Amino acid sequence: MPVLLRSEVKQTPVTLAWLKKTATALLRHAGKKHCELSILLVDDSRMTELNSTYRGISKPTNVLSFPMADDPSSPAPQLLGDIVISADTAAREALDCGRTLEDHICALLVHGLVHLLGYDHERGEDDAAIMTAMEKELLLKLNDVKVLAPLAE
Repeated sequence: MPVLLRSEVKQTPVTLAWLKKTATALLRHAGKKHCELSILLVDDSRMTELNSTYRGISKPTNVLSFPMADDPSSPAPQLLGDIVISADTAAREALDCGRTLEDHICALLVHGLVHLLGYDHERGEDDAAIMTAMEKELLLKLNDVKVLAPLAE
């Protein structure tokens, strides 16, 4: 299950080795251990470009997901998709909610992964509730209580 990582930021907020290890564990816990995943860390300027191009919103966001799989429920090896995280926005949000940057990037990675699995909180309350439950479950499986605590509020 290859996890491909790239950072476009001058100072990567977390080690790429940690990010790869965390993403690999998340794929395994999500039942997608044979899938490939690409993760890109960017700054707010690049995230604004991407958000504008793909969502028509001309401001940065914390995470974007780009699914590649035709059927995310398929057990066959596949390219699951791309997750793009804004290091700048993640740093601001982590400070605002009292998390470490590593914990917040983990939460954003989980959120992006759940989107790649086919869920979208913007489709309605049912999908939003499913996404929240899946995110909590994945974070629990990582035994990351510090990340989960702010989500439980």
